[in-house]
Amino acid sequence: MTHVQIDEPIVPGREGADWGVDPDSGAVVVRLTSAPAMNSNIYCEQPYASPDGRRFLIARTFDPFGASHQLFVADLQTLGITQIEPDVPQELVAHTSWGEWAYYLMHDGSVRRLSLMTLKREAALPAGSLGGDVIIESITPDNRLLIGYEPAGDGSFRSFTCDTHTGEKRIYCQGPSNRNPHAQADLSGARRVLHQLVTADDRQVIVLVIDLASGEQTTLPLGGRWSAQSSGHMAWIADTGRVACALDWRRADRAHDPRHPQGNLAICAPGDAQPTIFTAPEHGFYHVSVSRCGRYFVCDDFMDMKNDAFSSGPAGPVRIVVGNLQTGKYRTLLRDCQAYGIAGSSRFEPDPYFTADNRHVIYNASPFGLMQVFAARVPEAFLASLD
Repeated sequence: MTHVQIDEPIVPGREGADWGVDPDSGAVVVRLTSAPAMNSNIYCEQPYASPDGRRFLIARTFDPFGASHQLFVADLQTLGITQIEPDVPQELVAHTSWGEWAYYLMHDGSVRRLSLMTLKREAALPAGSLGGDVIIESITPDNRLLIGYEPAGDGSFRSFTCDTHTGEKRIYCQGPSNRNPHAQADLSGARRVLHQLVTADDRQVIVLVIDLASGEQTTLPLGGRWSAQSSGHMAWIADTGRVACALDWRRADRAHDPRHPQGNLAICAPGDAQPTIFTAPEHGFYHVSVSRCGRYFVCDDFMDMKNDAFSSGPAGPVRIVVGNLQTGKYRTLLRDCQAYGIAGSSRFEPDPYFTADNRHVIYNASPFGLMQVFAARVPEAFLASLD
């Protein structure tokens, strides 16, 4: 299929400002958005950022559960943001981490794609290709297979691929637990998907790797008999075939599961008998993202987060922590990212991730109650101290 360029105008602007310097790490922070709306970096597991480290996507809405959202691209060189789409049905975007092209739905069921390098837009699939209840989450690194899910009409959910060249749609997983799969295409290029199954009562999270060609499912050693349950947040470690997953912890006790008291960031791959636990006992990692090089991770740390405004005021502190998966060293990048609007949804959480060049960590925060998007410039000496 030939992609046709879209010539509708885009709207540049600037809302950003300096925010300050973390006194411990020296990270310089800027705010990219300021509109009285909910702004987000979309999510952290598959960074929605360009391969050159310069640009990344922002979603905006005045009603996070409504059907109207806007898409922007932020530029770390100019600190400007450009409105790409004034009205899309959801803030979720299908993207391969740090890839050039990001794919998104339109209200008519068509799919468009955006170059994060040139800001050029193209029509990828025609109107009616995907229904109104579809959620798209990922795309294979060759930009061929969109990965998403939708309700099946019988209380279950089905996950599918959709070929961006032919429009062919194929179901690869279905069931009542398939309601929030966090599907992520394997960054190595293998036609595999990192995928989770969540029971209706949220008491069990099963983390799988699914082969898209054969449908074969491999359960990763996370939760169940191996460890505390997955928090629901995981990511591929670059193109290694390994996975980093944040596990639950005993929040009331500010302690980890007795089986792994040293921490709650688990590392494993298909075929492993048990996970390896990254040692960081004082932190309760919640969302996890891994650098493009696969050497570093960044997590928001909820160990000391208190969501009780009557006794503790704003929720916090919520730290942002960076670690080196090879050396085992870690440090706090931000002592409190000021995520004060925690509301039980990822739209209100920090969700930090690295840009492709490791020079910035992009995250969400709500110092005034409404979520805005921030960038922390990572000092070179900071990463060097973890090597």
